[in-house]
Amino acid sequence: MAHTACYLIVSTGLDGRFSFDPHFVIIPNWVFFAPMVAYGYYSLGDARGLMQVGWFMGFFFCAGYVRFKGVMLTACWYMILYLGVVGIAHWHGRPVDVLEESIRSAIFLAVCVFFAFLLDKVAAQKEYLKDSVQTLREKDQVISLLNRKLTKFVTTPLVEELAKGENDSILNHQRCKISVFFSDIQDFSIITDAMEPEELAQLLNEYFAEMIRIVFQFGGTVDKLMGDGLVALFGAPVAVEPASGALRCVQMAVNMQQRLDVLNEQWKARGCAHTIKVRMGINTGLAIVGSFGSDAWANYTAIGSQINIAARLQQMAEPGQILISHSTYSLVADKIKAKQMGKTFLKGSHYPIQVYQLDELAAQESPTSIKWQAHGCSVCLQPAILDIPEKESFVQMLEKYLGKPTGMS
Repeated sequence: MAHTACYLIVSTGLDGRFSFDPHFVIIPNWVFFAPMVAYGYYSLGDARGLMQVGWFMGFFFCAGYVRFKGVMLTACWYMILYLGVVGIAHWHGRPVDVLEESIRSAIFLAVCVFFAFLLDKVAAQKEYLKDSVQTLREKDQVISLLNRKLTKFVTTPLVEELAKGENDSILNHQRCKISVFFSDIQDFSIITDAMEPEELAQLLNEYFAEMIRIVFQFGGTVDKLMGDGLVALFGAPVAVEPASGALRCVQMAVNMQQRLDVLNEQWKARGCAHTIKVRMGINTGLAIVGSFGSDAWANYTAIGSQINIAARLQQMAEPGQILISHSTYSLVADKIKAKQMGKTFLKGSHYPIQVYQLDELAAQESPTSIKWQAHGCSVCLQPAILDIPEKESFVQMLEKYLGKPTGMS
């Protein structure tokens, strides 16, 4: 009867309306309990044995997907049928030991109660795990959404380092050699007075969107935005070689000035009466980087005299000019074209600083594409369009799968 009902549920498509799955129950019952029916019918040879097997079939059938009440109702239903069969046998004059049958029924009912409680706990645990998984998925979606929103307020490299959780270098202070970049818009206060707040906000957002994109393109970290000013770090929180960080920084600055020319053309076409010109300063040196603030609020930044030098170079620069210190120039001298501007005492500095004006990046002769093929390997590179992070990622990939060449430091 139980299997017939289940087949009807499945054939009519009603199983989709229940929280259980009859398919899960049909196959195990027929495979494991159908032989018990045959044994009860052919070996015992009477209705009593068949009905006892029927109890267990119905019991396990319902226990597959219902809770305690369903199991007990099924057990009681088969018990009533069994006692009915016993009563019919007694009515037809067959000898029936009422005490034996009562004890048999009581024992079976006790077994049903025990397994009903046990399976009820299993079913409850299954539902709890199902609810827990669903809750975790919902929380994961919330956390993912929150992370996407937080990346707009906390720079991406900082979020990635915090997510790793390998050490507390972000939360603590450390001394490292970094390249620092400062920039601000010339005569921004005049532009502010001449534009409506909504127009100014749109212009600033478009400007910063492009500048920050270029910072990330060259692997830098946005330290802060100060009104119209931008501060970026190279070498923290992700450590890089000072020469590599300095090169990325000057490449970024040149790309920013080039992109600003394009933006000015776009703003002019939209009726903007002002041409945005930006002053930039770069310095490389030792600084203290880490989180500064309190337990309630902290800011990841860099402090030290080298930071002040970069800020003073930016203030000293003319509109559209990029000034770099000698410490930065010495690391990238063969990769840039710069003009020496002599030594000068910057505000707050106790010694003269050699200043250079960065004109452009030095032309590097390299093929447009490199193709190399050997047994088990085929490589095609276009160095001209790869930025620094992509090149380093490629080298790391080669070292990961091929290992470092022997005999090389």
